Amino acid sequence: MSKTIKKEIGVVGVDSGQLLVCDPCYLSDWDNTESNDPDPKKFNYDNVCRITLKAPDYAGQINHDLGHPGRAVAFASGFGDGVYPVIAHFKDYGEKGQPDMRIKKVEILMIED
Repeated sequence: MSKTIKKEIGVVGVDSGQLLVCDPCYLSDWDNTESNDPDPKKFNYDNVCRITLKAPDYAGQINHDLGHPGRAVAFASGFGDGVYPVIAHFKDYGEKGQPDMRIKKVEILMIED
């Protein structure tokens, strides 16, 4: 029987009241130019803000240039700026007594229960 172990793997700092989850290889597509007329298809800060300020979810998908999902997900961070713990859930996928711990899921604790 495999077991799951929770472990804090670090913290993430927030200074804009929001977070972005993406593969680091997509960061080369990030557009740093500022615009008064944001293009909703651009991968930039203006669109992250547009997504994270939109009720009721304050979160959403950022698509690839061709329109399919998977580039990133943006969301508001709990009650705003701060330092939030990142917790990994490791599961042992090993066989025959050989451990093979893999990250099953990751959670970012924004608001304590």
